[in-house]
Amino acid sequence: MNPFARELVAICRAFGVFERETVCCGTVTVPQCVALQALLEAPLDVATLGDRLGVTPSAATRLVDGLESRAWVERLRDDSDRRRIEVSLTGAGRREAERLQGLTAQATEAILDAIPASKRAQVTESVRLLRQAVEKAQGAVAGCCGR
Repeated sequence: MNPFARELVAICRAFGVFERETVCCGTVTVPQCVALQALLEAPLDVATLGDRLGVTPSAATRLVDGLESRAWVERLRDDSDRRRIEVSLTGAGRREAERLQGLTAQATEAILDAIPASKRAQVTESVRLLRQAVEKAQGAVAGCCGR
């Protein structure tokens, strides 16, 4: 494995990306954590939420089912298109999402603090470039993972 691949895989494993059902922050799975934080920005329809998480529509529906069973989200039908179902946070869901967002901020600050101050801007720029490259290459990457 080349050095870039080794480092990228190590980072992904450290963040639990490969273990989709890993429990995060003691209360939720990693996908639930990401979904709750995405819904903090605005309500989303199930398909858009699935796209954001990189999961199939049926997996997104099951994820919403789990969040709904915990009373963290509610489904609302779009009056103009009855097939479109929007997912929004409940009060309890907003509190949990904000708690998780705070924990995410603490974790990323701890990571950034471990990088020498003189290198932080460089690392941030490199991570941005890496994210953009991953987004561009998603088709090729998805093919190797069976999606």
